[in-house]
Amino acid sequence: MFVTEIPSIEIVIAEGLDVRQQVGVWRKARTVTFDVPLRPGAILATGSNYRDHVDERIPASGGTNAPPRDMEFFIKHGLTISSPNAPLKLHPSIGQKIDQETEIALVLGPGCTRGMSEDEACSRVYGFVVANDLTARDKQVRLLPDGSNFMVLGASKNFEGSTRLGRHIVTADEVPDWDDLGLRTFINGEMKQNNSTANLINSFGAIVSHFSNVLTLAPGTMILTGTPGGTGWGQDRELGGTGYVPPLCTPSAYLRAGDEVRSVVDGIGELTFTVEPGASK
Repeated sequence: MFVTEIPSIEIVIAEGLDVRQQVGVWRKARTVTFDVPLRPGAILATGSNYRDHVDERIPASGGTNAPPRDMEFFIKHGLTISSPNAPLKLHPSIGQKIDQETEIALVLGPGCTRGMSEDEACSRVYGFVVANDLTARDKQVRLLPDGSNFMVLGASKNFEGSTRLGRHIVTADEVPDWDDLGLRTFINGEMKQNNSTANLINSFGAIVSHFSNVLTLAPGTMILTGTPGGTGWGQDRELGGTGYVPPLCTPSAYLRAGDEVRSVVDGIGELTFTVEPGASK
């Protein structure tokens, strides 16, 4: 493997460097310790972006998250990003119903401006990363006595190890068809999620354009784009799950100690992590 002297991928992205032309050395892969490709201070995220994920759970009540509405928008802190292959440590402090969400993360390049059109926004996508957005459903879903509900996307999305990223960025020019990328999740070898970006509610261009309306997006900005149906939430009748199971899949469940989770995105790669019990306090 070729190891350059460039200190960070953010510099590569911002300055448009060709790493193949940089000074470096060849090293055996077993001598290199891999980290995730980048560690932004915060990750922008949208959700409710595949119809089957919307349909597998309780309908949104009037108010927050209820249609008609703006695109869902939340933030994950950079401290939630796990090292590759590091296990998820379960502990009551992070929640009792920890769910997985395979997603595609967009990485933006230079030249973003405020209020970009969808076409321009697509031209500013530097690349893609496989991601898994772990979520504490018992902290996310709030059911009220009158039968209405609302969602809390702070503590439910931000805890130790809740953001999982693949080991590499695949640049946009290496992905010929963004509009039909298959996403699949396997837990202990059984497929739980099975969908395609062909079924996105909001396209990648629409997502980047939306965020550019309110923020000047710097090179290296990362955006999570939502997960399809087949989550553990969909099987949780207590929190409004409908029991939906995607084609060719088996019913999902919340994560338990001993599980192995594998997220796969066609043309981009995969990531794997295991689940372990956390240390008692």
